[in-house]
Amino acid sequence: MIKSAVSSTWKKDSWRNRPAKHQPVYPDQGVLSAATATLSNLPALVSFAEVEALREKLKLVYEGKCFYLQGGHCAETFEDCNRSSIQPMLDVMDIMKKVITSYTDLPVLTLGRMAGQYAKPRSSPTEIIAGVTMESYKGDIINATAKDVKARIPDPSRMIQGYFRSAACLNFIRSCTHVNNRVTGNMLQRVRMILGSGGIRSCFFHGMLGIDSKKFHQVQDELVDAEQRRTSLEPGKNLFISHEGLLLEYEESMTRTEPSKKREVGGTGRIPYNASTHMLWIGHRTRGLEDAHVEYFRGLFNPVGIKVGPGTTPEVLMNLIKRLNPDNEAGKVILITRFGAEKVTKSLPPLLTAVHASGCKVIWVCDPMHGNTFKKNGFKTRDFANVVKEILNTIAVHKEVGTRFCGLHLEMCGKDVTECIGGPEKLTVEDLPRCFTTACDPRLNFQQSVSVAFAVGLALQNIKPKLTVGKSKLVKYGKLAGLNKDVSKLIFGTLFLHKVADPFALLDFIYSSGCNAFDTAAIYGSPEGRCEEILGSWIKSRNIDTKKLVIITKGGCTGADMKWTPRMDRREILNDLEGSLKRLGVDCVDVYLLHRDDPSVDVNDIVDTMNYLIARKKIGSWGVSNWSLDRLKAAIVYARAKRLTPPIADSTQASLAKPRGPVWPGTTYMSPDREKFYSEQRSVSVFAWESLAKGFMTGKWSQEDLKDLESKPYRERTLIKAYCTKENFKRRTRAEMLAKVRGVPVHLVALAYLMNLQCDTYVLVGTSKLNHFKSNLRMFSVSLTKKECDWLVNGGDLIEQ
Repeated sequence: MIKSAVSSTWKKDSWRNRPAKHQPVYPDQGVLSAATATLSNLPALVSFAEVEALREKLKLVYEGKCFYLQGGHCAETFEDCNRSSIQPMLDVMDIMKKVITSYTDLPVLTLGRMAGQYAKPRSSPTEIIAGVTMESYKGDIINATAKDVKARIPDPSRMIQGYFRSAACLNFIRSCTHVNNRVTGNMLQRVRMILGSGGIRSCFFHGMLGIDSKKFHQVQDELVDAEQRRTSLEPGKNLFISHEGLLLEYEESMTRTEPSKKREVGGTGRIPYNASTHMLWIGHRTRGLEDAHVEYFRGLFNPVGIKVGPGTTPEVLMNLIKRLNPDNEAGKVILITRFGAEKVTKSLPPLLTAVHASGCKVIWVCDPMHGNTFKKNGFKTRDFANVVKEILNTIAVHKEVGTRFCGLHLEMCGKDVTECIGGPEKLTVEDLPRCFTTACDPRLNFQQSVSVAFAVGLALQNIKPKLTVGKSKLVKYGKLAGLNKDVSKLIFGTLFLHKVADPFALLDFIYSSGCNAFDTAAIYGSPEGRCEEILGSWIKSRNIDTKKLVIITKGGCTGADMKWTPRMDRREILNDLEGSLKRLGVDCVDVYLLHRDDPSVDVNDIVDTMNYLIARKKIGSWGVSNWSLDRLKAAIVYARAKRLTPPIADSTQASLAKPRGPVWPGTTYMSPDREKFYSEQRSVSVFAWESLAKGFMTGKWSQEDLKDLESKPYRERTLIKAYCTKENFKRRTRAEMLAKVRGVPVHLVALAYLMNLQCDTYVLVGTSKLNHFKSNLRMFSVSLTKKECDWLVNGGDLIEQ
């Protein structure tokens, strides 16, 4: 559980001792007390677990592994709490999410300014309408929009209405889960229309950003396809709600507590959180360090946003961050910058520099709306070009300073309103009266919102750095026949990649360490193919140069559910490969291994098929896994006779611990005949799997494990039978002796043994733990003589110590 830094001086009502700005003055305190008492006893709208889940997702945003997209109405109205208003907002945010992911290869964290965005600060507490002075409209939760003195009087009962409207909105979103959030009305037709019309591309003027037509059409096709198979919405899992925490009477009444695992928190053993929403933000006008809003917010477990605009100094910002996040937890504070297209390049850099130098863990988000508002013909409006310009300028500033641009905060809707000028429809000020329905500030419409998604996606794609790797002095490399690239002698196997909590971090380390070869398979993962998908997503997100990467994948058989049934006719092999290429996101793999064999299929036909794929540049070369030695020899003989490419690799079990026979049904192992053949046929490389005998060569299992063998689970029983032999226990003892002399762990001696075989051997390591891989890397620092290798296998005279 994430910590909650609540001091013993904080109470949910301690804000009342501070100056509270932009709060309504209720004429009847008795009615106010009754309303807040009612709210205090109503159920939470969101759960603590959902808020905690958001905090965890925000950690990924902070680390650059996820993009932050927050959007919705400037001010929700009670009248618009209906399907026809809510669904278009969900639709447009879902489309934006897919566009951004298509360009950045990042998942998108979506937060709606919805289910509670009912209060708004105003520059003046009153306004004059038709010569009559009345309260300014401050949001439906406070007063009404009607231009009437009585309607504008703050009414506490509207807080209860706001609660139930928020609950209804949330309930509708949750109900979408049960219908799989299918596309409503003409949404799919609208998507096709705006993508095909050319309007989006035309609204980006020369010099703003470049449109890659091929990529644009690819995204268009993906988007239309995705819109036909929508994913379900689950608030608290893949969609979160948020609002400005302005009305403190309401926020205090919606404060709840959760039992803490640590009794010292706040001295009460309970963690306070705001149960009306997942995330709240403090406005630019109410973020005074010693004011009421900061005092209330500092005690909450919820993530907190801070609007940062003109006039903000580094000192002011640093004090706010430390007050709201004293433990410096990633995912707690979101800084939402709102300077305007022209001012951001001068005002933002000093703040970025100061926060970055301090080491404070914050998420930087751009609000390109509020700094670009102006009035024309009696209407507040914004120019789409300036909205995009502020986003691009903000991204550029982050790049220059060396900080991370994490996301967007937008005022928008999914309807065809005419509140902001410009964009794909080229709206002008004359268009504003046509459909200007906002209760407060102007919003981007459907097409403008989607266009912003394309703009930010393109901008981030253009600055995405490549993860590069050079040859490491620690790692040894070899050459595979037919491949014009170095191949690390340590190959990372992805069998368990889908079980890794942070697979990209593991892959980053492996690649940056100098290991450039990755082994996967069409059937790896749950569901099958998941490991290829993860590897492919990593390649895209890190912009890996595939010319320096060695991708090895396997096909030609079913998974465990179908008992590893071979699929070896030409059509099945081609289908398997096409699936792998799609999941990996590449046009060609370096080595394609046939995972099983079907002796009923003529080996000549298989060789012809593999060479057909080489000719079509779908694969660089090919090999086999778990084929009999006779079939492998036959494939080589036929290929050479026809001047075709023979199998250049065999993936088989090989270890210092020799199994009794094939470890698993339908597999092969390094028998003496096989080792002799490899040593003579140097053109066939060995990919050694289970190189540590599933942990036997690390000290796993003893003689005691042979007792009651049949009572053990199938997998463990099979491995013990295979590796726990009298000879292997002797080999492990000798390896332990040699390891002690060398001052290294025993598993490094076992791996170094494989590197000293007479055949061209590559060691496959399929760990899910970073520290294990780090340890295995040290195998290259251990060198063995032929005499030592012979002694490890056969024993005899003790080595000199």
